[in-house]
This record gives sequence, C-alpha cells and structure tokens, in this order.
Amino acid sequence: MKIKINEMTVELPDEASLSDALDAKNIKQQGIATAVNGTVISAHLRASTNLSDGDNVVIIKAFYGG
Repeated sequence: MKIKINEMTVELPDEASLSDALDAKNIKQQGIATAVNGTVISAHLRASTNLSDGDNVVIIKAFYGG
C-alpha cells in the first residue's frame, strides 16, 4: 500500500501499523507527535493503529527554544 508521511509517499506492506511506518523511515518514536488523517495518535496506540492505502500521516518533532 502507499501512504504519505509528511507529504512524502511511502510504500508499506498491507496491514502495516503506524509503528511499522515509523520504523521503515528510521524515525525514532520518542519526542514526536503523530496523526493519521487528522486524528492524533498517542504513542501507546501506534503499534495497534493499522494504516490503509492512501492514509496521510503527519509527524511533528518536538524541539526546544525561544
């Protein structure tokens, strides 16, 4: 299946989870916020959140500064 992660198309196996998608792109799961199709997904739900063809994943990395 094809999904988008921050507007970049990624191909994943069917039944891939949000955690699988992050792992496939070598994205560390600490210090980020995730949303699928506009719905925020908590860190503890990423492994059980299955993705579907055409889903849009947004990842926001936390940073410090002023």
